[in-house]
Amino acid sequence: MDKNINNPFQSIKLISMNKYFNEMVQLYDTGSFPKVLLLSGKKGIGKFTLVFHFLNYIFSKKDNLNYNTEDKIIDVNSNFYNSIINQNCADVIFLQAIEGKNIKIDDVRNLKSTLSSSSLSTNSRFIIIDEVEFLNTNSVNALLKTLEEPSKNNFFILINNQQADLIATISSRCLQNKIYLNLNDRNKIVDHLIENRKISLLINDDGILTPGLLLAYNELFVKYKIFPEDDIFLKVHKLLNAFKKDKDKTLIGLTVFLVDQFFYKLIKKNNSKIDFLLHLKLSIVYKINDFIVYNLNINSVLKSIEFKLKNV
Repeated sequence: MDKNINNPFQSIKLISMNKYFNEMVQLYDTGSFPKVLLLSGKKGIGKFTLVFHFLNYIFSKKDNLNYNTEDKIIDVNSNFYNSIINQNCADVIFLQAIEGKNIKIDDVRNLKSTLSSSSLSTNSRFIIIDEVEFLNTNSVNALLKTLEEPSKNNFFILINNQQADLIATISSRCLQNKIYLNLNDRNKIVDHLIENRKISLLINDDGILTPGLLLAYNELFVKYKIFPEDDIFLKVHKLLNAFKKDKDKTLIGLTVFLVDQFFYKLIKKNNSKIDFLLHLKLSIVYKINDFIVYNLNINSVLKSIEFKLKNV
């Protein structure tokens, strides 16, 4: 189990998600829960945490330590919670990208093999597929029949972080629920996470980022020794070199966010140069995207970005 500070399994209290949690519970308790549920919303908004609490509600019913439905709190002493933490729960299967890498077709095939084997449990079994938007055509095709004909006890919850277009053949087979947080609810979650996890924020996002992305980006600042006082090129330099080594897509997301933030502040100070600055920003973002797509030489990419920034 992932031990990093942004691990949703550490989110023992559910904040600002009561509406969505109660809807899922009502569907399940009335026997109306869909065989394939698609939760869509921005990455880091709390969809995975919502699902984790929902699962604890269901499976902790057999414990003496039930889920606290009033305060939306998981009892860390419950058998189900500990089976998840220790990765020995047969009734829940997680399929998710690791360190920003896409889910592979072999992962889907292994999932199908697991589902086709008989389960010793008569409980409902939940299959959680995170970042479903990054399943490629081959992986989707391998999964479709399982989604179309799930067995009696199997329920799929697909999490769409809206980072890419979702293949239509998946969305057409799901009941979709869109997850949204207003700024007040977002700030409640951020404040809770900072206090609960003793986090020192190194990044100022002006309330733009989702709680999960804010924590993930802040953790990258710590990991790669990026400091708020670093100039924009030094930050880009560190992040692209880190991506070249680790291939973590989150590093690219942070790079583009910092470039956007840098030019947004410039534009506010230089209204007469809006078109020029927007064009310059887009050319840098395109260069970063080309670096990823075409595996360009990192030194030439960085020299190009450095040259562009000198024109600011």
